[in-house]
Amino acid sequence: MGIVRELASVGHDLGAVFLLIGLATILPLGVGAYYQEWDAFSVMGQTTLLYLILGGALRFLPKGDIKSRNSLSIAATALVWVFVSFLGCLPFLFTGMNLLDAAFESMSAWTGTGFSLATNIEEWPKTLLLWRSFMQWIGGLGIIALTLTVVNKAGLVTRGLYRSEGRSEAFMPSVIATAFQMWKIYVVLTVISLLAIMATGLNLWDAVNVAFCAISTGGMSIYANGIMHFQNLGLEMVLIPIMLAGALPFRLYYLAYTNHSFKEILSDRVLHLLVTVFLLVAAFLTCDLVLFNDYTLLDAVREGFFMAGTAISSTGFQNTTLAGWEMASILFLAVFLLIGGAPGSTAGGIKLDRVQVMFEAMIWWFRRTVVSSRAYIPMRHDGKTVAGKDADMLIAKSLLLIILYILLVVATLVILLHDPYFSKDVMGTVYDVFSCVGNNGSSAGIVGAGMPDYAKVVMYVVMWISRLEIIPVIILVWGLLRKFEWHLGSGPSKR
Repeated sequence: MGIVRELASVGHDLGAVFLLIGLATILPLGVGAYYQEWDAFSVMGQTTLLYLILGGALRFLPKGDIKSRNSLSIAATALVWVFVSFLGCLPFLFTGMNLLDAAFESMSAWTGTGFSLATNIEEWPKTLLLWRSFMQWIGGLGIIALTLTVVNKAGLVTRGLYRSEGRSEAFMPSVIATAFQMWKIYVVLTVISLLAIMATGLNLWDAVNVAFCAISTGGMSIYANGIMHFQNLGLEMVLIPIMLAGALPFRLYYLAYTNHSFKEILSDRVLHLLVTVFLLVAAFLTCDLVLFNDYTLLDAVREGFFMAGTAISSTGFQNTTLAGWEMASILFLAVFLLIGGAPGSTAGGIKLDRVQVMFEAMIWWFRRTVVSSRAYIPMRHDGKTVAGKDADMLIAKSLLLIILYILLVVATLVILLHDPYFSKDVMGTVYDVFSCVGNNGSSAGIVGAGMPDYAKVVMYVVMWISRLEIIPVIILVWGLLRKFEWHLGSGPSKR
């Protein structure tokens, strides 16, 4: 009975997630009412009711005073993402999509991946288009993080449920205060992005959807051709800093606000790393497009810099189909689709910080090898000394996640490349798989409605696993296999 009581207690707290998302659907409902899209309004309203009913039912579960195991709490949070995305897909059935395609579309939006299987997106009612963009915006920071801003005493904190979303980074003593400040910063960045995008000539409707998808590093579009629909060089140049802003740790914005100075941001090593990598990737792509792809300098700069920004930030917007690119350029860019942006941001992927740790570890090991064994050589990370077990733990955690991401890429490629649909374009498949695992969404044209159904299921699962940074899903699967009757010791739990 212990596991039942724990599940009930966790479910009670997670009910707040569904209730809050149900309330968040008021925004697309308002759009439906404004444009008098009553059929879409009705479908959206049914989804709202399902969120509210499920959330209300979970809140009626007995909370009790039993403390659930972290493994169970984290696994439950991972499972919630599946339920949230499934309910979120129901309005898409109204557009003529089948259930599998709609579920894929919803998971892609919630995880900020940005892949789309929609074949008639420009015929969708505005109600559903905004819902699709809004899902990316909410998912950018995380549904648990959103709930923490209004449920001050939720067990989401005490049970550590917020830890499994892979986005939040504590910069205040209170987890709730951190979540609240992150969302305040997020709203301000969104408004600034909206104004900047409108300044390039877009109308309010287009600008709102682009802003939601840009600052969240989601990358979906309300047009079949994506950003290329606008043919607006000014928009593309404005989107680059917006995408990079979403990929920066929100801690920097908070420090700038509290100190009334941008000094903290401008002097931060993460910013320097992000900008340096962006410029190097952009310069490489630009040179490669000019030298080996017969691009004019202007076109090379336009595509090279924009695609570097979309890769480094994990956004997925595209101002090119990659059709005129050499294989080396595509493969080079694919690596950065997998790496992604900075920790504590809306970006997906392995994260630059983890890759940085591994380079610092290599330098540290090399120095210890070539210098006298009697010399004490500490490891340095972000300009600070990390010694002893702390250094080992830092390296181990980063290496573990990198290995898991690589294994996920390899496993996905092994499954897909057995199929002629994918094997006929190996490089395109590699690019799209890297993009999928990195929650990027940039595509070489492989991912689409014409994919085999099993491949859609595979990528659905991969997007979910990657968004939660793998570990929570491993805990969920292992827990289900062991019925959560396990603990730190050997043998089953006696609880």
